[in-house]
Amino acid sequence: MSESVLIAIIGGMCGGSAVAAIINQIGEAVRQKRKRKYDTEDTESEDVKAIKTGLKWVLYDRIRFLGQAYIKDGSIDLDDRRILREMHNSYHAGLGGNGDLDLLMSQVDRLPLRMEE
Repeated sequence: MSESVLIAIIGGMCGGSAVAAIINQIGEAVRQKRKRKYDTEDTESEDVKAIKTGLKWVLYDRIRFLGQAYIKDGSIDLDDRRILREMHNSYHAGLGGNGDLDLLMSQVDRLPLRMEE
């Protein structure tokens, strides 16, 4: 049974509209307090946090490895650069990366483009 129905039943049993209005106000205050509590709580479970942290480190390692390989090769094709850029955006903006890869990515962005094979 929902809180609204319960409040309406209690108000009806009390008989007076003033009493019903007071009970309704109390019920609304309780609902608002619960809503504020749920709005301010961190709703992300520990499992989700662990998965995001793991994914962040996997992306960090992969971006670093590929970026260093392209720099060593001295060039990158357009598609590889686009994919690496998207990986970096996911790492940095989506998962809260700390900017450690920004210098590497700026070096990758300056690499000459080679024709796709």
